Parts: sequence; structure tokens; C-alpha cells
Amino acid sequence: MLAEAYARTPGGYVAFLDESFELDVDRQTFYLLAAVVAHRDDLDGLREGLRHEVGANYWHTTESILTDEGQKVAVRIASFLGDEGGAETCIVSCTMPVNTDGDAARRTCFEQLAAALCHGIDPLPGPVHLMVLEQRQTRHERSFDEKVVKELRVNSVICRRCQLKQASPRDEPLLWLPDLVASAVRRKMTHRETKLLEPIVRILTVLTCPEIQSSPGAP
Repeated sequence: MLAEAYARTPGGYVAFLDESFELDVDRQTFYLLAAVVAHRDDLDGLREGLRHEVGANYWHTTESILTDEGQKVAVRIASFLGDEGGAETCIVSCTMPVNTDGDAARRTCFEQLAAALCHGIDPLPGPVHLMVLEQRQTRHERSFDEKVVKELRVNSVICRRCQLKQASPRDEPLLWLPDLVASAVRRKMTHRETKLLEPIVRILTVLTCPEIQSSPGAP
């Protein structure tokens, strides 16, 4: 299913999406949605290189960085993604603070990010019409995301060529990349930690986040 979608998407660019959020009212609340954009011609090599850096068939940044070795691997992945020889681009939409309605915050981020992708804002190489999202656990959550994208099309926020596919990182390891980007931005916001952010800052644009303003290349 994904291979066919990659082959058919206009222009050939694909955005891989994942989120991070904090909704605990006793903490600084936020919701962010991260996209890593790559061309379909580069996906096989990107996937192969990513697996090489991870050295396994499973990766989840939040879980993995609890160990010293996992932190080292996370930095390697970030360095791989941000390497000057690559052509990938990262865009993050963030809203903060967030009230108890996480769905509303997710919708806001989705609208901003999807519009940016569809219209090919700088520094994207062109419009991106295929979004591959890490699928959430429940049918209700997955249906919510499908409904949001449908509404964005109906309201002409994105064009009718824009498509959303939901997949598990088990089936598409390239979803490990937005997971890492989301964690890198989150760690900057919550821990003032930049070791995951620094390797990718060259290719990163963060939208409407008061903690990390960038036009790309935010510190």
C-alpha cells in the first residue's frame, strides 16, 4: 500500500509525521507535530542507512534515550539525518500552551503543517502531497486524523491531491525519523537540552513555537 502511494504521489516528495505533547496542567503544556520530508527516489537508501545507524529493527526515541547507549544511538541518527550530503527537510508545527483538549491542539498543528507541506513553503523543495503518519492506537484516534485531513481538503486548506496514509513504524522504519525530530524539539523545550537538536538544526524549520523560533536553523 505504501509503495504504491510513494510511486503515485505528485512530485515524488513524502512527509513522514509523528507527534509529541505535554498536557499535564502542572507542567508547560504544548503539542507539536513533526514532519521529515524526503523524495521517493531517496527512500530506499535513507531506510538502509537508518537501519545501519540503529543496528536493530526497532526504535523509539523516548524509550531508547533512557540508557546511555540509546542516547548515543539517538545522536547518531540525528547526525545521519542532518548530514550535509542528504536532501531531507524537517518542519515542526507547535502550539502552546494547550488546555485539556489535546484533540484541538492536534488539529491546529495538523492544519498548519499540512498547509505548509501542500504549498511547499520555504525551505521545502516543492509541494508535498503525501503524508505518512504514525498510526495511533485506537480506531477513534485514527478516524479523527482521517477526518481532520478530509476537512482540510473540503475547506481548501490543502488541495485534493494531498493524501494521508497511516502506518506502523514496524512496517515503515522511516517513521523513526519524525519520532526523533519531535523528541529533539521536545527536549529543547522541556530540558533545555540540544544534543539531539544540534545535528539537525541546519535542516529544521519550526513554526509558531515561542520556545524555538526559526526560519530554518534555529539554535
